[in-house]
Amino acid sequence: MRWMWIDRVIELVPRQRLVALKNISLAEEHLHDHFEAQGQLTALPVMPASLIVEGMAQSAGILVGHAED
Repeated sequence: MRWMWIDRVIELVPRQRLVALKNISLAEEHLHDHFEAQGQLTALPVMPASLIVEGMAQSAGILVGHAED
């Protein structure tokens, strides 16, 4: 079973460039675990770096997979 983090490939130029899109909503739980509201400061939702790297790795995998058709 494959787990795809990215939602859509917008642009693909084999061997050169890939642009992918990940849709995020504030309803996702992993966004709210980093900086909670404290005193007068409001909460600051942040995308975990590990998930950003996962999206880049999946995008790179798609680009490499299309390098030789």
